[in-house]
Amino acid sequence: MDLKKEASEGDGSCKCESVTNADAVNSTDVAGSSTAVSSSNTGTTDGSTEEKPTEVQNLSKRQLRKLKKHENWLKYKPIKRAKDKEKKKQRRRDAKEKGEEPAPSRKRLKLNTMAKSDCRVSVAIDCSFDSYMQERDILKLGKQIRWCYSTNRRAANPVQLHVCGIHGQIKTRLDGVGDYINWDINSSEKGYEELFDIDSMVYLSSDSPNILTDLEPDKVYIIGGLVDHNHHKGLCHQVAVEKGLAHAQLPISEYIQLKSRKVLTINHVFEILLSYTETKDWQKAFYTVLPQRKGVQLKDLSGRREMESVSKLSSDEEPVSKLSSDEESVSKLSSDEEESDRELSNDNQIINSCDNVGSQGHTDSAEGHDRKESFEKDCDHIAVCDSKQLDETL
Repeated sequence: MDLKKEASEGDGSCKCESVTNADAVNSTDVAGSSTAVSSSNTGTTDGSTEEKPTEVQNLSKRQLRKLKKHENWLKYKPIKRAKDKEKKKQRRRDAKEKGEEPAPSRKRLKLNTMAKSDCRVSVAIDCSFDSYMQERDILKLGKQIRWCYSTNRRAANPVQLHVCGIHGQIKTRLDGVGDYINWDINSSEKGYEELFDIDSMVYLSSDSPNILTDLEPDKVYIIGGLVDHNHHKGLCHQVAVEKGLAHAQLPISEYIQLKSRKVLTINHVFEILLSYTETKDWQKAFYTVLPQRKGVQLKDLSGRREMESVSKLSSDEEPVSKLSSDEESVSKLSSDEEESDRELSNDNQIINSCDNVGSQGHTDSAEGHDRKESFEKDCDHIAVCDSKQLDETL
């Protein structure tokens, strides 16, 4: 009985062990098959090629290089930010040691807003040329808009900056850069025709025959947001003419001489306008903003400034000349009165002299009458004497 029980127990254990071994074999087979499937999908170390997703397979070599470059940039981005922060701190320490004013902090920049600015000149960037630009041009446009915003918020008195017509590729680009809606700019998807009055707009174009002389606070100066490397020459001027807008070009040829063409980037045009609002000097604005590669040469403005000073002096002397004319009129009136008094005295003298002459005439006539009578008596006496002598001779 005991032997049978042990045998049965032994058979059961053998059966259990065999079952567990079979399960282990099956599990290893399944695992091996799963690993084989996974290795066939992802590639193994036995020399089989790795299969890529269909999206990656459809990319060209240039796009693959860009994708790899972007991945490397994402890895390097936090390192670069840390280096930039350290450089900023070092610049602040150097400026503090030299006694110079350090760059404004973020808190200070947040307080420097367009609403608190004394400058009310409005500048708008027209982003409606999305279809005329390629992807690389869109990237450059986004960078130039960011540069305009950065320059404006660091100015003592920022201008009223508008970015209108945001749609398509440029909207995607700005959304990818950051939350531009919270920037201190007036951004809108509407066009400038819907935002401003047609009489207040001046479209800036280097092809315009009109010359911009001054910036007025009630005007909106529009910069064409087009980066095309001169592929669409005269497009901004054509748009302004077709829509009946006033247009003008910067007075470059009147103040400086360039070795290259007069077409400038968006951020350069904006910085020139911003600098002019602070200095009121076009030549200084051109010279400080334009890069050296443009070959900027200043023109001699001595004669021009002398004429402006003379015209300004004459305009300032208008009240003085008016006062002098009033004084002249008063002096003329007094001289007229003196002359009238003099004439009156002369008249009195004439009247007196006439009276004297009249009285003297009366005396003269009386004396003449007496002389005539005495003369007649003498003649009569002579005649009587002659007649007596004649009688005696006879």
